[in-house]
Amino acid sequence: MRRLLAPFLLVLLLLGGLWLGGESLLAQQMRRIADRQPMVELGAAQPLRDAGRIGVRALALGLQVGQGRVELPQAELWLAPFRPTTLRLALPPHAVLHPGWGDAGQDALELGLADATARLRLQPLSGLGVASAGISAGRLTLGGAELAKGLQADAEHAALGADAPPDAAAAYDLGLNLDDLEPGLLGALPLPGRLSMTAAGRIWLDALPRPLAPASTQAPLPVGLRLDRAEIRIGALKARLLGRVEADPQGRAQGRIVVYTADAQPLLQAAAKAGLISPKVVTLAGTLLGNISDLPLPEQDGHPVPPPAAQGELRLPLSFADGRTSLGPMVLGPAPAFPRR
Repeated sequence: MRRLLAPFLLVLLLLGGLWLGGESLLAQQMRRIADRQPMVELGAAQPLRDAGRIGVRALALGLQVGQGRVELPQAELWLAPFRPTTLRLALPPHAVLHPGWGDAGQDALELGLADATARLRLQPLSGLGVASAGISAGRLTLGGAELAKGLQADAEHAALGADAPPDAAAAYDLGLNLDDLEPGLLGALPLPGRLSMTAAGRIWLDALPRPLAPASTQAPLPVGLRLDRAEIRIGALKARLLGRVEADPQGRAQGRIVVYTADAQPLLQAAAKAGLISPKVVTLAGTLLGNISDLPLPEQDGHPVPPPAAQGELRLPLSFADGRTSLGPMVLGPAPAFPRR
C-alpha cells in the first residue's frame, strides 16, 4: 500500500509546489509590470493561496484613465488550473475616482462597481495574442448617483475575411449591451436623457493585441468598424444603425452608416446642442429629411444595399468621404478621425 501511495503523494507534492511557486512568480511579475508602467501604481501583490484558483491579489492599485484616475483597494487576477489560457479579473464593489473633467479642485468621487468582472483568453500558438475578452458589471454608481444599470461587452477573434480593410491585421466580433447610462455624470456631451445601446458588429485592428508583449510594443489601433445591428435609445428618442466605416489614407473615416429613426428632427437638435453639427444644418435638414430618406442608396464596395425604412421611420444615410461627413447631399462637417500614431 505504501508503494502505491508514494507516487500519488509525489504528484500531489509536485502540483502543490507548482501552484505555490506559480503564484509567487505571478506576484513578482505583476510588481515588475507595474514598475514599468507609468500609468499604474501598485501598493503590493500577494499570492491568492486559493485551492481552486491560481492568481494574485493586487492591493492599493491606482490606474490612470484618460485625464482622471481610479484607485482600487484591491483586485484579484486569477486563472483556473484546467483553463490556463483564460485570465479573470474581479474588481471590488467600491473604488475612488479622481475626475479629470470639470473644476481642477473637484473632490474625489466614490465609484460603485456591482459584480464587476473581466476575462481575457490568450492564444498560445499566436504569440499569446488575444483570443477573446469581455467585461461585465451590474449597477454602477458615481458619487452615490446611478451611473448605469449594467454593462456587458464581449470581443471574439475572427478571421480577417476578404472584406477586411487593407491595413487590417486582426479582426474581432463585438457585442455590447449598455443599460441606462447617465452621460452627464461623466462630464460628457449633453444628451436629452439617459443612453442605452445594444450593438453587434466587427472591428478591425492594425495588429493582433498581445497583452504580455514588452511595454515598448505599440498598442494596436482600429482601422475599420462594421455595425451589423445597433439600437440606441436616448431618453425617449430611438434609432437603429447599420453600416461600415474604415480609415482612409489620411486617417479620416470613409464609408456609410445608415440611421433608421422616427425621431430624426429631435436627434438632429440634440446633435446641434451637443456641438456636433451647426444649428443652421438642423433648420435646413428639417425641410429635406423626407426627400433624403427617399433617395436610392447604391451598393457600396460590394456591400448589400441597406433595407428600406419600416413604417413611420426615415432612412437617413450618413456618408463619410473626402474627409467630410454628409447627410444625403448636405455636408455636416469633417469626417471623424481614426486614432493614429
